[in-house]
Amino acid sequence: MTTYTQLGSGINTTIYDTLPYIAPSTGEGAPGVLRMQEDQVAVTRTAFGTAGNFVRLCRFPATAKIKKLELFTDLNAVDSNGGSSALVLQTGVVFSDSTIDGTPPNYQNLMPTTVGIGGGATTPGTAVAIGGSNANYLFGTQTVTAGTGLFTVVGANLLVINSNVLFGGEITFGGTIATYGEPLVWTQEPLTNLFNFRDGQGNLVDSLGYMDIIVVCNHAYGAQPAGAYNMYARLTYVA
Repeated sequence: MTTYTQLGSGINTTIYDTLPYIAPSTGEGAPGVLRMQEDQVAVTRTAFGTAGNFVRLCRFPATAKIKKLELFTDLNAVDSNGGSSALVLQTGVVFSDSTIDGTPPNYQNLMPTTVGIGGGATTPGTAVAIGGSNANYLFGTQTVTAGTGLFTVVGANLLVINSNVLFGGEITFGGTIATYGEPLVWTQEPLTNLFNFRDGQGNLVDSLGYMDIIVVCNHAYGAQPAGAYNMYARLTYVA
């Protein structure tokens, strides 16, 4: 007769079994209503021929708990060369550049840094100009595959929308665990908490308006793509 032995229990399932029982918060161990934000940006043929060029997509609340990010293009090879000097993109989050959506002026168009992650009240979060020191690239690096010019992404797949084929896939967990923490941890934290923004009294601040996804050219393409294309992002979160 087979003996069944439990070898472990998930962090959240263990919480549900523990007394005194404290119910997990929505999206932080307890089910939450998923919200989806989609966006599309036109990328010119020459856009990623210069390191530092970037696009922004998908405005969302700075308190969002990110669950999934997918990035696609409607052009197969975004680098016609795809060799050793291939296109490299980095994807992270940036505060909204809007002056009318409630994002505080002292955060507008700045990138949260990795400085405050895990720092508690001792090391609060900071924000810098786009691409500045310790700027976050929460979703990691997307490098085109040598010989094909296709993005190398987690769960690479084709997405068909209205008979149009998009190339790419999920990039949610492209960032390094050593920097951003275990996926279960950071996907269950409001981004303002993950980046550890605090007020003058050391309390976490959550009313910081909105953020965008930012895709930055880290290394220019080896050869221009065949033409201009669209980049499409689909963000899923709980807020």
